[in-house]
Amino acid sequence: MLKIGKILATKLEEKNMTQKDIAKKLNITPGAFSAYVTDTNFPRLDVLDDICRILDIDIDHLLNLHKHGNEDILIQGKDEARLIYFMRSLDAQEQEIFLESMEASMNIIKKMRKIKE
Repeated sequence: MLKIGKILATKLEEKNMTQKDIAKKLNITPGAFSAYVTDTNFPRLDVLDDICRILDIDIDHLLNLHKHGNEDILIQGKDEARLIYFMRSLDAQEQEIFLESMEASMNIIKKMRKIKE
Protein backbone atom coordinates (compact mmCIF):
# COMPACT_ATOMS: atom_id res chain seq x y z
CA MET A 1 0.00 0.00 0.00
CA LEU A 2 1.19 3.47 -0.86
CA LYS A 3 2.19 5.40 2.26
CA ILE A 4 0.92 8.97 2.39
CA GLY A 5 0.54 9.47 6.16
CA LYS A 6 3.62 11.62 6.72
CA ILE A 7 2.64 13.94 3.90
CA LEU A 8 -0.89 14.30 5.30
CA ALA A 9 0.42 14.97 8.81
CA THR A 10 2.85 17.62 7.53
CA LYS A 11 0.18 19.36 5.48
CA LEU A 12 -2.25 19.33 8.41
CA GLU A 13 0.39 21.02 10.52
CA GLU A 14 1.13 23.59 7.79
CA LYS A 15 -2.59 24.40 7.57
CA ASN A 16 -2.92 24.48 11.36
CA MET A 17 -5.66 21.85 11.16
CA THR A 18 -6.41 18.83 13.31
CA GLN A 19 -7.42 15.42 12.08
CA LYS A 20 -10.83 16.13 13.57
CA ASP A 21 -11.11 19.37 11.53
CA ILE A 22 -10.40 17.70 8.21
CA ALA A 23 -12.52 14.65 9.03
CA LYS A 24 -15.47 16.97 9.57
CA LYS A 25 -14.87 18.67 6.21
CA LEU A 26 -14.62 15.26 4.54
CA ASN A 27 -17.72 13.96 6.30
CA ILE A 28 -15.80 10.97 7.68
CA THR A 29 -14.93 9.94 11.22
CA PRO A 30 -11.72 11.21 12.82
CA GLY A 31 -10.74 7.55 13.23
CA ALA A 32 -11.02 6.99 9.48
CA PHE A 33 -8.73 9.94 8.79
CA SER A 34 -6.34 8.81 11.50
CA ALA A 35 -6.01 5.49 9.65
CA TYR A 36 -4.82 7.42 6.57
CA VAL A 37 -2.24 9.34 8.61
CA THR A 38 -0.93 6.16 10.26
CA ASP A 39 -0.88 4.35 6.89
CA THR A 40 -3.14 1.58 8.18
CA ASN A 41 -5.77 2.36 5.55
CA PHE A 42 -5.82 4.18 2.21
CA PRO A 43 -8.66 6.54 1.29
CA ARG A 44 -11.03 5.95 -1.60
CA LEU A 45 -10.02 8.07 -4.57
CA ASP A 46 -12.95 10.47 -4.19
CA VAL A 47 -11.93 11.07 -0.56
CA LEU A 48 -8.28 11.35 -1.54
CA ASP A 49 -9.20 13.95 -4.15
CA ASP A 50 -11.04 15.97 -1.47
CA ILE A 51 -8.10 15.62 0.94
CA CYS A 52 -5.72 16.92 -1.70
CA ARG A 53 -8.00 19.85 -2.49
CA ILE A 54 -8.38 20.82 1.17
CA LEU A 55 -4.68 20.47 1.96
CA ASP A 56 -3.40 21.89 -1.36
CA ILE A 57 -1.63 18.69 -2.37
CA ASP A 58 -0.96 17.78 -6.00
CA ILE A 59 -2.55 14.33 -6.28
CA ASP A 60 -0.26 13.30 -9.15
CA HIS A 61 2.76 14.15 -7.03
CA LEU A 62 1.30 12.42 -3.98
CA LEU A 63 0.73 9.19 -5.89
CA ASN A 64 4.01 9.49 -7.81
CA LEU A 65 2.10 9.16 -11.08
CA HIS A 66 4.33 11.74 -12.72
CA LYS A 67 7.44 9.74 -11.81
CA HIS A 68 6.35 6.19 -12.52
CA GLY A 69 3.59 6.60 -15.10
CA ASN A 70 1.59 4.29 -12.83
CA GLU A 71 -2.00 5.11 -13.73
CA ASP A 72 -3.02 1.62 -12.57
CA ILE A 73 -3.36 2.94 -9.03
CA LEU A 74 -6.42 4.86 -10.22
CA ILE A 75 -8.24 1.66 -11.22
CA GLN A 76 -11.00 0.83 -8.78
CA GLY A 77 -12.54 -2.61 -8.88
CA LYS A 78 -12.19 -5.76 -10.93
CA ASP A 79 -14.70 -4.74 -13.60
CA GLU A 80 -12.96 -1.44 -14.26
CA ALA A 81 -9.58 -3.19 -14.37
CA ARG A 82 -10.93 -5.80 -16.78
CA LEU A 83 -12.10 -3.09 -19.20
CA ILE A 84 -8.87 -1.14 -19.02
CA TYR A 85 -6.61 -4.16 -19.45
CA PHE A 86 -8.75 -5.39 -22.34
CA MET A 87 -8.49 -2.02 -24.07
CA ARG A 88 -4.73 -1.96 -23.56
CA SER A 89 -4.49 -5.36 -25.27
CA LEU A 90 -6.05 -4.01 -28.48
CA ASP A 91 -4.22 -2.61 -31.47
CA ALA A 92 -4.92 0.99 -32.52
CA GLN A 93 -7.76 0.16 -34.90
CA GLU A 94 -9.43 -2.14 -32.38
CA GLN A 95 -9.12 0.54 -29.70
CA GLU A 96 -10.85 3.02 -31.95
CA ILE A 97 -13.74 0.60 -32.54
CA PHE A 98 -13.92 -0.20 -28.84
CA LEU A 99 -14.03 3.48 -27.90
CA GLU A 100 -16.74 4.18 -30.49
CA SER A 101 -18.87 1.37 -29.06
CA MET A 102 -18.31 2.69 -25.52
CA GLU A 103 -19.37 6.19 -26.63
CA ALA A 104 -22.55 4.72 -28.16
CA SER A 105 -23.27 2.81 -24.93
CA MET A 106 -22.72 5.93 -22.83
CA ASN A 107 -25.12 7.91 -25.02
CA ILE A 108 -27.80 5.21 -24.63
CA ILE A 109 -27.40 5.26 -20.85
CA LYS A 110 -27.59 9.08 -20.79
CA LYS A 111 -30.84 8.94 -22.79
CA MET A 112 -32.23 6.31 -20.42
CA ARG A 113 -31.41 8.54 -17.44
CA LYS A 114 -33.22 11.47 -19.03
CA ILE A 115 -36.30 9.33 -19.59
CA LYS A 116 -36.28 8.32 -15.91
CA GLU A 117 -36.23 11.97 -14.82
